[in-house]
Formats: sequence, structure tokens, C-alpha cells
Amino acid sequence: MSRHLEQVLAHAENRLAATGARRPTEVLPLYKKFLKVEEHRLRLKHQAGGGGREICARRAELVDVLLQYVFGAAATAAHGGGASRTPLALIALGGYGRGELNPFSDVDVMVLHRQGKRKISPDLEEMVQQVLYLLWDSGFKVGHSTRSTKEAITQANHDMRTKTAMLESRFLAGDAELAQEFREQFRSKCVEGHEREYVEMRMRDQVARHKKFGDSVYLQEPHVKSGCGGLRDYQNLLWMTYFKEGSLSTNQLVGKDWLSETDQRRIERAYDFLLRLRTDLHYATGRATDILHLNIQEQIAKRLNYSQENGQLQSEALMRNYYEHTRNIFRVTERITAQFVSGRVTSRTRSLFSFLPLIRAKKTPIESFRKLRLSLFLFATNSCIRLNAIFSAKIPNR
Repeated sequence: MSRHLEQVLAHAENRLAATGARRPTEVLPLYKKFLKVEEHRLRLKHQAGGGGREICARRAELVDVLLQYVFGAAATAAHGGGASRTPLALIALGGYGRGELNPFSDVDVMVLHRQGKRKISPDLEEMVQQVLYLLWDSGFKVGHSTRSTKEAITQANHDMRTKTAMLESRFLAGDAELAQEFREQFRSKCVEGHEREYVEMRMRDQVARHKKFGDSVYLQEPHVKSGCGGLRDYQNLLWMTYFKEGSLSTNQLVGKDWLSETDQRRIERAYDFLLRLRTDLHYATGRATDILHLNIQEQIAKRLNYSQENGQLQSEALMRNYYEHTRNIFRVTERITAQFVSGRVTSRTRSLFSFLPLIRAKKTPIESFRKLRLSLFLFATNSCIRLNAIFSAKIPNR
């Protein structure tokens, strides 16, 4: 258990344990004050230079503790102080399930049950409402669902995004055996036998996403999450690896002629940098946003303590780092696909990713950013010439 989690649990015990059997929504101010204090601590830790992964993991731990108290109080209130007759489990999904939350990230949860009816029982409905209302009233944007294990498995095989979210599921509270049963069925019914289908869909999704968000690392206003070399590219690599190795870690790729230790360190540093940048972007704008607009780059650079050296602006130093890190993620993820497609692989690599579809990798010119800058310069120059001509024509000679 981390030191931070120990402190959060001690604070929760002091503030929230006294709520007893009262409905969470009846003591909302206590929960909101608890969150305000802990969020302030996280912000201070971020401002002191805390790593991107570290701060996101700590925020996920905070929400874990909150939901465990809320779930317990809601269950007690819904069943009149007695134990629930129906096994229930609260499951974290998506980025929250992965243990990564930026300040205004969505909190995705699923209430898992064994009720076979189409309509859930009134006490379960009351319990779910208590949990959701408290999260909404506390300022969280919540993605939620209430499903039986059978319904969850069916939905996962029907929709790729749902499958991906459940792939990163994590038990939070309630019946641990029910949660474990779901994980085992998910693996056997949604992963095994679906490897090629899932990876093909993920690769098509990546191509479409790159095209939508500029198809280049070197954009003036990049999309930190979904752009080329962004957070999603790294996560996409993990998801595909899981379908073969059963692990959401780049460690599975090292030592198998696929990912060198040097490249692993590079993309891990890059991912940490992007999470820290996204955290500060959320703090600076006060909302969930992923586009690093020109008009905020200087502010973000100052907040992240970039220095102005050799005539270079702080924002230029920030963007130089951004391009370096995203280029590393983009290069590695593209190379893994390109190596397989071209056949430049060993037997060990081919056996690891033998299910990858044969899709020709798209080349990205290294000079694209320079060409972009030149195009923008020429555009600005021509615009100035035209404006000068217009004003000269309108102002009479004296």
C-alpha cells in the first residue's frame, strides 16, 4: 500500500466512517469536503513536479476509496441495514479501471449482478442511484452501466469499445467472487478466439483516428490523447498485446525480438510526460480538454517550469519535448506493425504476433513539420503583402 493511499484511508476513516447507515446523498457535504481536501493535495503534488503516472494513479486511488465508502453506505441503506440477498460487485472500467485519472477524466463504472430479470429489483435500483447521484453532485462525469455477467459478455462481443473498456476492468467493492467470475468468462468468451478480429478492428480504428486528428506528430495544436504518438497510440499497443499475452504491459514485448529495452524506456517516459501534460491542461482550463491550443502553450510551459534559453520561448521548449516524446511513441508503434508487414521479423516475433493483419503501414515523412512551418510562413507573408496593398490603396498620399 502506498503512503498516499494510507493517508487517504486515514482521512476517510476520520471523515466518512461516521456517516453510518445514512444514504450517501443525505451527507453529501461530508463527501464533497473530503474530496476537496484530497484534490488540493493532489494539485500541490502535481505542482511540485509529481510524475504523470503517479498523479493519475493517486487520483484513481482517491476515487476508489470514495466509491468503496459510497457503495457500502448505499448497500446498507437500500437493504435496511441488512446484508444484500443478491451478490453485487462494483467494477471500474476504461481508464479508471487502468488506474489512470486526469483531473476531469470520466469515471466509468459497472454494477455487476446475478439477477436474470430484464428489470432489476427496486433495492438494486435504489442503490445504483445513490452511487450515481453522489458522483454527479460531486462534479464527476460518470459513465455507468448495470449488467449481469451474461449481459456484460454479450455487450462486449457486440461492441469493440465496450470490450476494450471491460478489458481493463478492476474490482472495487462488493462480491469479489462475482467479479472474478466475470474476469474468467471475459477471458474465455471475449478474448480467446477473438484475437485477430479484435486487433484488426483496433488497427483500423488507429488509422481512422490518425486521419481525423491530423495524420502527423508535428501539428501546431496537437491532440494529446488521440493524435499521432498520443496517449491512445500507447494504450492501443497494450490492448493488442493483452489479446495475445494476457497482460497490459510493455514488459511482455521486451526480450521477444519486438521491443528493445531502450525503446521501452523511451515510450514509458513519453507516456508519463503526456499524462503530466494532460493533467496540467485540465487544471489550466478547468475542464476536460485534450487539444494543446496555441493560445495556451505559453501558459502551460510556464506552469510546467520550462525555462527560456538561447532565445527560445518557453512554449517552444515545451513543444520540442512534446514532438520528441510523441515521435518516439509513434515510431515504435508504427515500426512494430511495419516489421510484421514487411516480413523483417524473427520466428519468435512472428509467433508472438502471428495474428496481426497484413496491412501495409503508411509512411510519415520526417520533414512534415518543417514543410508545415514553411507553408505557414509563406501564408503569413502573402497575407501581410495583401493587407499592405489594401491599406496603401485606401490611404491617400499627402
